[in-house]
Amino acid sequence: QAGGRRWQVAATGFWQTHRAAAQTLVAAVGPHVAGADSWWDLYCGVGLFAGSLAADGQPVTGVEGDRRAARLARRNLRDLPNVRIEAADVGPWVAAHGSSRSATDQPDVIVLDPPRRGAGRAVVTGLTQTTATKLVYVACDPAALGRDVGYLREDGWTVAAVTGCDLFPVTHHVEAVAVLSR
Repeated sequence: QAGGRRWQVAATGFWQTHRAAAQTLVAAVGPHVAGADSWWDLYCGVGLFAGSLAADGQPVTGVEGDRRAARLARRNLRDLPNVRIEAADVGPWVAAHGSSRSATDQPDVIVLDPPRRGAGRAVVTGLTQTTATKLVYVACDPAALGRDVGYLREDGWTVAAVTGCDLFPVTHHVEAVAVLSR
């Protein structure tokens, strides 16, 4: 349970192992999507952020490359008609949708929660083609976050805040939530 919802996750799928981790991340990301007209949840997994933070009627598009996780996200969020889940690799999806100038396709805010390797240059380049003015990057690897923030800064984004979340006490692992704007 997290974000006021129950989540179904595949036994071999990804979910934070610390029982309070998902709720901690929802609390860290939530204030940054509040008030957005629409937003994207990239690398959405089973729909944690989209399902926990989508306001009534606020359009949210979640994109997940793992087909099983995308199916579970659709199932987990079937009661939220304003949330659409796309089963697609994030890089090509962002490349195809990032340059769309249709107001209905463009987000105000992007939540990005990539795997440990980070988003990488291709995804970041696609994000800079959107009209989003805020990016909330959830990272489990500080080096990947640093690399991707470097790309984002080259493309005109500035770091507004970075919050560390110690979800794995007594280890060297620290999750970070970075907020960037342009």
